[in-house]
Amino acid sequence: MIFKDHIVRIDNIKTIQMLNAAKIDHQVIAMFMTCEGIPLEKEDVCAILRQYDALGLHKVSHKKAKALIQAKMNHFEDSELPCPAAY
Repeated sequence: MIFKDHIVRIDNIKTIQMLNAAKIDHQVIAMFMTCEGIPLEKEDVCAILRQYDALGLHKVSHKKAKALIQAKMNHFEDSELPCPAAY
């Protein structure tokens, strides 16, 4: 399964985190998300939680962050690129 196709909203990740914090089994979380239209397996839930937690471990320099924001803004202004929502 390709996460990018479905896990595009932070609300979905926050839901997974809240269910995990409530000590709900990852298999049950996967089934809940599948019922909500986001097909996940138990291993997918574990990977999402691990990777999301790892995002906050390293800080990006101000210069790199500014370059990333500028690249994103350039992407929005380029009419030849496909719309990300179409994926």
